[in-house]
Amino acid sequence: MPKEYTLSFGQANWYALILLIPIGVLLLVPYASLYSWSTLGKDLVLFIKDFPLFILAVVVGTFAHELLHAISWVWLDAISWSNIHFGFNWNALAPYVHCSQPIEVTHYRWGVAIPGIVLGVVPYLCALVFHYEWLLGFSLFFTLAAGGDILILWLLRKVEKGKKVQDHPELVGCRIIESD
Repeated sequence: MPKEYTLSFGQANWYALILLIPIGVLLLVPYASLYSWSTLGKDLVLFIKDFPLFILAVVVGTFAHELLHAISWVWLDAISWSNIHFGFNWNALAPYVHCSQPIEVTHYRWGVAIPGIVLGVVPYLCALVFHYEWLLGFSLFFTLAAGGDILILWLLRKVEKGKKVQDHPELVGCRIIESD
């Protein structure tokens, strides 16, 4: 039986909620240190104040998040697009992308990490450096949205480079294809 590194969608959502505190501290304290706590509060309100723009950013960003997983796996491991499947888990209210072809674990990790980097970390750094208020809210939202991805990376922390993993078709995470 292959070793699995998985969580249910429900477990992933609960653990991601727990990550809200350390991620929030990690992102909000440096911003508040530079611009003040009152400025931080005002800047975060600006992200949701224009509600139609907020909803548009969340919807487009969510699709972009899943597409970035897929593009990364296709590009890094020469995966065919026919092996990439998008869906939505209604029970957990979570969109997902699934790759049915085995992937080298380092490529899998990068594919898991890229959306959090592109939609969370990079916009956060831009917001921090240029004091771009709306981008702070966007980056915070999509860094937090990458909570499940952070959990997958944590689960895979001890898997050796070179191992092949297969994305799990029903759970969050993957299973090792080659024997340990």
